Amino acid sequence: MNILLVLLDWFGGAIVSLPLVMLFLFFADKKRFSRKWFWAALFALYMNAMLIIIGMPDFHYIVWNPSVNFIPFHDFSMENLLGMVLNILMFIPFGTFLPIYFKHFRNVKTTVLSGFLMSLFIEILQLFTFRTTDIDDLIMNTLGALAGYGIAKLIVRKSGNSESEDRDAAKLIMMILIVCVVIAFIRYPLVGFLLQVLNL
Repeated sequence: MNILLVLLDWFGGAIVSLPLVMLFLFFADKKRFSRKWFWAALFALYMNAMLIIIGMPDFHYIVWNPSVNFIPFHDFSMENLLGMVLNILMFIPFGTFLPIYFKHFRNVKTTVLSGFLMSLFIEILQLFTFRTTDIDDLIMNTLGALAGYGIAKLIVRKSGNSESEDRDAAKLIMMILIVCVVIAFIRYPLVGFLLQVLNL
């Protein structure tokens, strides 16, 4: 039962965001999507879970109670070190997906910069939660994206060089925005409804 609650918490919003992301790519990126739909689905599920885990707020529960750490590596406690490792692991799928799906991100600088910007976006979101905005998280997330890029290089085939990279960055942003909107405005009431239906 606890596992079901966790799955609903992490992936409940994906009931809406996953079909929306797939429909968007079907119409906006049909040729590539027909070959790589599985990677797109995995990414949508990953983004849904990752944004929930880091505490992206539902719009009903936005607060302004900022807690910010600008000093890198000021705390070397075991708890903080474990958090750093988890932050690296959390962004490895992000850095892996981008070069696999999008030709535009088969450059290490582009993928790492995207990982940095995604992490920065998350840290800014956390200003509106009870969580701490931490430069260590920004650094570790970016390292995770770099590690993910290294994994992707082992997977991506050179034959994919003929792919178009038309508006790849805009398509990625749209995918992320779809998931964010669902989490902020739809996920909470949807999960509440599902919990009632399932009597959990």
